[in-house]
Amino acid sequence: MTTRTTPYPLPGLVDAPTIDRDRLTDRQRAGTSCAWCAGTASPRYPVGDLCACPCCAGLYGVPAVAA
Repeated sequence: MTTRTTPYPLPGLVDAPTIDRDRLTDRQRAGTSCAWCAGTASPRYPVGDLCACPCCAGLYGVPAVAA
């Protein structure tokens, strides 16, 4: 069986766990929940087409985009 995993960690991310899209919730896929911890995500921290929360962004080195 083939799983659709996102090719994470992205360059520049520090020890970020791989994200398995098949295991994400609808809210995580929509970008309203963090791709890693399912906490409240911020569009300021994009991870590909997903989003991270400020805590995970800081932990894994996801750069903030300008507001």
